[in-house]
Amino acid sequence: MKLDILSEQKGQQLFHYFCLVSNDHRYDLAIGYSEHFFGKAMVTCIQSGTMILLSQEDTFVDQHWVKRLGIKEEDIPAFQQFFSYVLQTQPFQEQY
Repeated sequence: MKLDILSEQKGQQLFHYFCLVSNDHRYDLAIGYSEHFFGKAMVTCIQSGTMILLSQEDTFVDQHWVKRLGIKEEDIPAFQQFFSYVLQTQPFQEQY
């Protein structure tokens, strides 16, 4: 089988890793920002390896992300608040 590379771009990516604990569940997430996702962040559940592109608005409009990231029903409001804080309209900037 022959593979042709249609596009290759290198850019500055910034990843943040979060270990979150609710009353009964643990969540390990990696959130990555890139110029290539049209303003959305790449959120990856480290436990399952599933990834989804999310913006702040996505977390309140459609809850398709809940099942993909393995979020339990009782933790959805807390995650909506968390994502509204970390999924900024502008990517995180390095401080140092």
